[in-house]
Amino acid sequence: MANSIQVSVLCASGRIASFGDNNVTERTTTTLQTSGTGLNQTSGVDLGNFLVGETIVAAFGTVTALTTVADTVGFMYAFIENADGSIAVPIEGGGNKASCMPMLCRPVRVQVGMLLKAALAITDTTASDASLVAYCASGKTSVFTVAAVADTKTAMVDITTGGTIGQSLAGQRVVKYYATFTNLYGINDDQGGNNFYYAESSQGQLKGTFFPKGVRGFGKVEMVPTNIPILQNDTLSVMWGS
Repeated sequence: MANSIQVSVLCASGRIASFGDNNVTERTTTTLQTSGTGLNQTSGVDLGNFLVGETIVAAFGTVTALTTVADTVGFMYAFIENADGSIAVPIEGGGNKASCMPMLCRPVRVQVGMLLKAALAITDTTASDASLVAYCASGKTSVFTVAAVADTKTAMVDITTGGTIGQSLAGQRVVKYYATFTNLYGINDDQGGNNFYYAESSQGQLKGTFFPKGVRGFGKVEMVPTNIPILQNDTLSVMWGS
């Protein structure tokens, strides 16, 4: 199956650019370069080279499965990556019928070496891909994922470092998030789990809940406000009831 992601970005100057990939492997963070059919722009160029000096203020991405049923994949996450590999800002997105152009959590001035990255996943009755994009008051962003295990508490880890939420965001305060889950029956269809992802302290105290969306078709993620201080030994988990 050939799957595609396409992201449009809007700059403060009014300039718009399209980035995408028509051969995306599911559950894989993919670098998107300039692309599009019939567009008056050079294809195959990274974000940091194509828009250097511009300030991106809004962006949105959609995913499509290139089959007779184009909504069999779902959006997981997207973001702009700094030249040092850290995440500059998250990007919202949705399924193949979604429509939006939300403002970024903060404007980002494009520098050489920056990349635009995104991921999608198959959405069916057996899929269990869980992802959380956390944006902090400091501007720091981290993405956490895992393939959830039925009726089992499963830790979600940072896609960049492999660490826990406490290891990645110690001393930070999460103020916005979006979360996705790819199973068509949802995250807790047999009531053997929880309806949300959850952060806990080292003593097991519940510190935060994050409700995921299934993002295919018309579905799209939206940044959700929250207020969760993170300490070094905090954890993030999913309990999928299936």
